[in-house]
Parts: sequence; C-alpha cells; structure tokens
Amino acid sequence: MPETANVRTSDSILAVKAALASFMVQAEEGMAELEGEMRRMLDWLEHDRPRNWKERVRKSWDAVAEAKAELHRCLMYPIGPNERPSCSEQRAALKKAEANRARCEEKAERLKHWIREVRHELHEYEGRITKLKECVAVEMPSAMAAIERIIQRIENYAELRVETA
Repeated sequence: MPETANVRTSDSILAVKAALASFMVQAEEGMAELEGEMRRMLDWLEHDRPRNWKERVRKSWDAVAEAKAELHRCLMYPIGPNERPSCSEQRAALKKAEANRARCEEKAERLKHWIREVRHELHEYEGRITKLKECVAVEMPSAMAAIERIIQRIENYAELRVETA
C-alpha cells in the first residue's frame, strides 16, 4: 500500500534548483576563465619568452664581443718595455659578460623544457576536466529537468489535496 506524502510547499526544492543553476553558471564561467588564462600563459611561454631570450642571448654575445675588444685594446698598449698592463677591470668585465651569456643560453634552453612540461600538464588537465565539463553540460541540465518534474508533481499533488478536501 503506497504511503501518502505530506508535502505542503516546494520552496526547499526550488532553493536546490536555484543553487544548482547558480553553480552551473559559476562552474561554466570559472572553467572558461581558467581555460583562457591557461591559453594566454601558454602563448606567453611559446611566443613572448622565446623572443625575449633570443634577444637577450644575442645581446649577451654582443657584450662578450665588446668585452673581448676592450681587453684586446688594453693589452695592446704596454706600460713600459717588457711590462704589460694587468687589464684586471677588462678581464673581470669579460668574465662577467661570458657568465651572463652562459646564463642567458641556459635560460633559453630551460624555457624549451618548461614549454614541453606546461603543454603536457595542460593536456593532463584537459583530460581530467572533461568529466566536470560533461557533468555541467549534460548531467546538471538533466538534474534541473528532474527537479522541475518533481516540483510539477508536488504542485499537482497539492492541487489534488485541495480538491479532495
């Protein structure tokens, strides 16, 4: 024998429906914003940073060439017979320029590694977020439709109780 429900209002069910609709909107907006930020970051890594480091490597090579020329000029002018200048400032400048060049080249190479790493992680993320996207796009609208059917049945039931009373 079926039991009868003692439902007087559908307010709490409407609140659940409203909360679900709000969550759907927030989830869709959040995922879209996150996807946009990831694309901008990848674009920055793949386009802006390589140009930057290529230019910095080129400038560092120019600085090394200039430092070598300065050292060569310094060594060309002896102080006296059989006495050469120490050119310690020029040697230090050359060493600093070479260290900077090596650092710039290393950063350019590390960038290639991180671009591959970020691409891989983005691919992993896209695989994992697919389930949530599917839930938001397919399952939540189905849940909202089911809630709407429940509300309609409750309203029909309430009307039926009023008529029989």
